[in-house]
Formats: sequence, structure tokens, C-alpha cells
Amino acid sequence: MTIRAPSAVLALAVAACAACGSDATTRNPTSPSGNVTPTVTAIAPATGTTFGGTSITVNGLNFSTTATLTIGGTAATGVVVANSTSITATTPPHAAGAADVVVTQNGLFGLLAGGFTYYTPPPPTVTRIFPAAGTSAGGTAVTLTGTNFTPGVLVMIGGVPATSVVVVSPTSITAVTGAHAVGVVDVVVNVVGQSGTLARGFTYVSPGQNLLPVINSITVQSSQTSAPSNFADLAESVPVSASVSDAETPVSQLTFAWSADAGTFSGTGPSVTWQAPATASTPRSVALTLRVIEAVGSTTQSATMTVTLSLHDSKTEISTLSRQFLLDFSNSSLAPSYVVRDFYDGCPGKAEELSDVTTNRRDFLITSSTIGIPSPVSVAFKAGCVVPGRGSRDGDGCAVVQCEWHDKDRITGTLGTSMGPDYLTVVYRGDRWWLCNSDFPSGTHTSPVTGASFIR
Repeated sequence: MTIRAPSAVLALAVAACAACGSDATTRNPTSPSGNVTPTVTAIAPATGTTFGGTSITVNGLNFSTTATLTIGGTAATGVVVANSTSITATTPPHAAGAADVVVTQNGLFGLLAGGFTYYTPPPPTVTRIFPAAGTSAGGTAVTLTGTNFTPGVLVMIGGVPATSVVVVSPTSITAVTGAHAVGVVDVVVNVVGQSGTLARGFTYVSPGQNLLPVINSITVQSSQTSAPSNFADLAESVPVSASVSDAETPVSQLTFAWSADAGTFSGTGPSVTWQAPATASTPRSVALTLRVIEAVGSTTQSATMTVTLSLHDSKTEISTLSRQFLLDFSNSSLAPSYVVRDFYDGCPGKAEELSDVTTNRRDFLITSSTIGIPSPVSVAFKAGCVVPGRGSRDGDGCAVVQCEWHDKDRITGTLGTSMGPDYLTVVYRGDRWWLCNSDFPSGTHTSPVTGASFIR
């Protein structure tokens, strides 16, 4: 048997840790006199992409200024020992999966096994390039919009690398086009082997050729407080505005031609008003189209964009939804799931109402009913609805319906009557109105057998 000196034991332990990589399991050696063993307790954030580059903070105890840091066996960069309990650094690239975090100093190490998890990020996407045309000589400054952009991206426009590439944010890149033959080309963003493509997204034109006007966006915003974009009610006057640019012609010298397949426009230029029709079958979609015309010598050229808004008769739609729900509830032969079909899935009131209707079907048979015309009905986005005795319900519209039900207990045959106002709350989601809550706070009778209320 060979007896090793303490220094040899320490050297072997240090060597074992240095070789352990992402599967480090070696225990800390006993601290030699004068040195303190570091301890790693946490890392934040604890996840990052396989590309590396994630700024991290390692927390623990007994860190010294000589400390080094590895993640998955690879040295981190930008390591700064802030104090004896904190180290900041940037993660190195690494394969996907859990990786050990190791702090080493003076021949001693602290280990947080599997403390950091690498994940493969989704590939980038490219949704827009602005402007969408430029000279074949190159040199056009462009902005790309998309997702999952990271530093180090490669931008190719027509297969030619762009220059002066700057990742402004994960959704925006600025760059300058290279020279390319005249024609329509693809725009490609590559991030460490993953790429996103905007097919036929950019057009190279001859030097000196007049570029088309560019319509960046069209905004349709109801004047109703907190209303969603691209929404309108019958007879409403809705502000509409466009963001337009042109490489050669001032915006003030462009011609704006607005049209719609319903309603009318008033005003000129990039900001106008669309007047919704006073009557129409709703809900329905309305297409608003802008054609921007530029004079080029004795001819003209133009660009066109269309947006779609959702047109409603909100009070009528809310009234119809509310009354139909109560009529369906009053028909004991209808299944509970059918009765609550117009409740929005994201509202807790749907599950509550499904439970109420299910209980009612089990315990009571509705023999007759009278359901009034909803009144009042109001629309106030995000304002909620006040229910007497029950506080406020979140919602975008409210309706009150007078109701009267006559019923028979299915077990005892006891007859009962419930009457009073039902308070309904609605929300606007996905271009339509939905029920969200139904409250009947007037009080009602209960089954003498089960104790269940006729309606809540």
C-alpha cells in the first residue's frame, strides 16, 4: 500500500474537479490551513440559451478575489467577485441540459450540481423589413422586425450579407443593404445555425429609380374609453390614421385615397375619420383600404394597405346574449353545457354558472317562466358591473333582466317561485361579445331535500 502525502491528496482532488466537467460529483477536499472552502448556494437566473451570453449572479459563501467560475466545465466570462457572497459573470456556450456550477479558488472548490440549465432557443422569425425596397447599389438603411433576435446575428438580403448590423432588441434589427442585382429577394436572419426567412421581402431597384411609398401601419381606434383597436359600434365616428413614408417625396405631397366596403370617410391626408353605418347586420367585418399615390413626372405610382375592423351593435348583441341565456336556463330539457355556450372560457363565471345550471337541472323542474327585455344595458370597457350586495364584477358591459320562474322540486313535488332582477356581465374578446357572469342576488328558495338553491 502506498501512503500519499497530504499535498499529493489535495493535488489529486483539485485535478479531479477540473476534469469533472458537467458531471462533477467530487466532494470538496478538506481546507488546508489558511484557505477557506467556497460554497455555492444559488445561481440567478438558473436557465439560459445554449448560445451562452446569459448574465448571471452566483451566490454563496467564502468567495475570494482569486475565484474562478465554470458552468458545465467551461469557464464563464466577465467574472467579477463582488464580495464574499456574490459573483457576477456571463455564461459560456454549452449543449442543452443541466450543467454544474463550480467556483474554484486556492485549490478548493464549491459545487452546485446541475445548478444551471441550458435550453435551445426557438429559431428567429422575420415579419417585416422597412423600407421594403432600395437601390441595387446597396447602402439602404433598413429595420427588420421579428422575434428571437440575439447578438451575433447574420442578416442576408438576397444572399448578400448586410453590413452595420445592430440588434436593437429581441424583436428589432437595423442594418445596411449590400449591392445586388435588380429584383425581388428573400430576407434571412441567421442565429447560430437557426434561421428565419421573409420570402420576397425586399426589392432591389435600379439606382435613381423612384421607390414606391411605404405604408408602415394603419391605426383604427374607437373613441370609446379603453376600447380595443379595430373595434367600432354602429353610427360611431372612428379616428383612423396611417404612418407613411417615401424616399423621395415629402408625405405632404402624397395623395391619400381612403375607401371602405361599409361606412364613409371624411377628411384628407394620413389622419381621417371613418363614419360607421347607422344600420347593418352585426357583428361583421369591414375592410378599410388606403391607397397612397406618388406623382413621378407625368405618371403616378402607388402603394396599398387594407386593415379589417369588427363592427358591432354592442347593446343589442349584449341584450340578445343575456336574454337567450336566461331563456335557455328556463328550459329544463336543455343540457347545462349548451346553456352556458356563450360564456367566455377565461371567465370564472362560466364554471360557476355550469355548476349552478347542473344543480338546478338535478333538483328542480321549471314549469313556467317570464324573462323580460334586458334593461338597462351598458357598454363601458374595463369599467366592470356593480351587483347589489355582491360588489363589482370585472367586465366590459352590463345588462339587467327581470325574471320570474315557477318550479317543482323533483323529489318532493314542492312548488316554488323565484322572481327579481338577474345581473349579467359581459366581456369583449376575439372580435365578439361573451357572457362572463350571471348573478341573481334577490334571494330564492332552496330544495327541502338537498338544500341547493334554485339559482345563485
